[in-house]
Amino acid sequence: MVIRKLVYPLIKSVFFLKTFLLLEVALNSSQTLAQQAKIDSSAPDINQLTTTTDILTKACTFLKNHQSFSVEMDITYDNVLTTGEKVQYSAYQNVQVNKPNLLRSEYIGDERHTEFYYDGKAFTLYSPQLNFYATQPTETTIDETVTKIEIEYGFTIPLSNLFITNPCTKVLAEGQQYSFIGSNMVNRKNGYHILLTGEERDIQMWISQQEPPLLLKTVITYKNLPASPQYTAIFSNWNFTDSIPNDTFNFNPPEDASYIEFLPAENN
Repeated sequence: MVIRKLVYPLIKSVFFLKTFLLLEVALNSSQTLAQQAKIDSSAPDINQLTTTTDILTKACTFLKNHQSFSVEMDITYDNVLTTGEKVQYSAYQNVQVNKPNLLRSEYIGDERHTEFYYDGKAFTLYSPQLNFYATQPTETTIDETVTKIEIEYGFTIPLSNLFITNPCTKVLAEGQQYSFIGSNMVNRKNGYHILLTGEERDIQMWISQQEPPLLLKTVITYKNLPASPQYTAIFSNWNFTDSIPNDTFNFNPPEDASYIEFLPAENN
């Protein structure tokens, strides 16, 4: 009986000591990786990455090197009411890309349903709910087109910076500090979770740990706006193909659809 009273506390103490040491090692490893995240280096194999810039660079390079792809996005975003409360809306977006000059996007959401077509010669915005469409001749690349519609007509294709020639140029330009957050889950799968801190907005990104290095999720926080609203997109069904048929990007208006003119942006 005396032996049991002496041995059990000893075993219990050893167990807690081992547990504490394991937690301390894990914490130190995490802190070391977070510190290394601010060090720039070349991009080795994804399974041996040690810095945030390595992870982001490899994912951006992979997307840049593929001319044709499609992807689906489940989107949620905040709207701040005049009374100060935040409410959340949802949307689904399906995008198809043939670089450098073909783009199609269908957006189905709580607030709108729109289809965007760019065939290399003109872009068209169509509203199935209203059965209205507008068409405008444009430049010869996706890069020039997404810039034109934002500046001249005041609308954007959500996350269109991912579909241009250099998909991470704008994101990298905004990031003032890069941090490695950890190995965190998206749709029950672990991904590299990184944070880019900017002056006007913070961008979180989750990138797959297995090949290929795909973007799994992004959260954008507009920290200078009232109540710091967030925009979240979860990516799925990435499909990289040799080519998408050109007629995918052609708009054929329904017979009863009404044509309207694009109005220039108010700040023009």
